Amino acid sequence: MLTEVGLNPHGGENMEKIIRNDTCIDLSEKVAVVIGGTGSIGEEISIALLKSNASVVAASRHKNSISLRLNEFLENSKKISYQKVDVTSEDSIKKLYGVVLEKYSKVDILILAHGIQIRKPFLKLSIEEWGKIIDVNLTGTFLVCKYFSELMIKKNQGKIIGITSLTSKFGIRDISAYASSKGGMSMFLKTIAIELSEHNININMVAPGRIETKMTKNILSNEEIRLSNLRCIPMRRFGLPSDIAGAVMFLSSNSSNYITGETIIVDGGWTASMGNIKK
Repeated sequence: MLTEVGLNPHGGENMEKIIRNDTCIDLSEKVAVVIGGTGSIGEEISIALLKSNASVVAASRHKNSISLRLNEFLENSKKISYQKVDVTSEDSIKKLYGVVLEKYSKVDILILAHGIQIRKPFLKLSIEEWGKIIDVNLTGTFLVCKYFSELMIKKNQGKIIGITSLTSKFGIRDISAYASSKGGMSMFLKTIAIELSEHNININMVAPGRIETKMTKNILSNEEIRLSNLRCIPMRRFGLPSDIAGAVMFLSSNSSNYITGETIIVDGGWTASMGNIKK
């Protein structure tokens, strides 16, 4: 089954409240474009950017994926807007680029939070399923960066942050196409981080561990799988979209000006322990 990133997180309300309300990052006069801005992680990033005084364009393929929470911000703030985009269509990306150029004449922060996934053994994947995932996750990243980096080059500054995955570094069964797309995305962003560094553009990544989203809902709703995963996480909880937004906010700020081509892993200690923790 094809699944798009989406869904507000469940649980961890106190941690989520702290993260949302405790920010000292000021992004006044910055313009941020969030691709996949209506998904669970993208929404959290869009709102965090808005609360840090940035002007935000939340872009996604389906307007009906806008949650009631995000819609409230869209209706009550002039600093955040929604734009439709299909990252598999170069014409669609050109149109989004044109809207941002006309309204703001620049983009300071570009967030790549789009992504789809199919869970099945690779022997059962069709070429159409493989192609769709690569087109959205990898080729879409290439096209978005190709156009929006032009605005950053003109201003000689910018931040590009890609939401990758632990699967870009470690093998996990039944998601070969997704892992390939995220691994490709990671290496693509590392490569252009070098190419664009002379233009004062920082390009970094955030690799989430187990985060409660629509993409993980099916597997985390299985009690046996849920408990098995929790045993491998030293912090004994699954991540929230707000945990990812925290790392993104740091990479969006001037505090990260001498960091480029790097990945911040946000996984509650899972990879640090390699799963070797006391039961």
